[in-house]
Amino acid sequence: MCPSDLILHTLRAYHRGKGRAITREALREYLRQVGHDICDRDLREAYAALPVVSSPQGIFYPETRAELEECRTYYRKAALSLLGRWRRIAQAHPELIDARQMELF
Repeated sequence: MCPSDLILHTLRAYHRGKGRAITREALREYLRQVGHDICDRDLREAYAALPVVSSPQGIFYPETRAELEECRTYYRKAALSLLGRWRRIAQAHPELIDARQMELF
């Protein structure tokens, strides 16, 4: 089983809901124990492509509508922060930015 499939299977089976979230470090250690020694970046890329939630509590397979809404709020805040950072960078370097790109954000 490839790491992504194993991650999804593990989260669905044992980590349903925020209360049963697993930390990234613990998930990585579990994968190492079953023969998939992957670096942290590869782990993050793998679960980012899956229908799972990552939160300050850990990674889990969502179980309720409230968990999905909380996830949406968490990701929205992160996105707004990144957009603000982009604006500051773009404003500091207008000569490098096409005017239409600023309109996107």
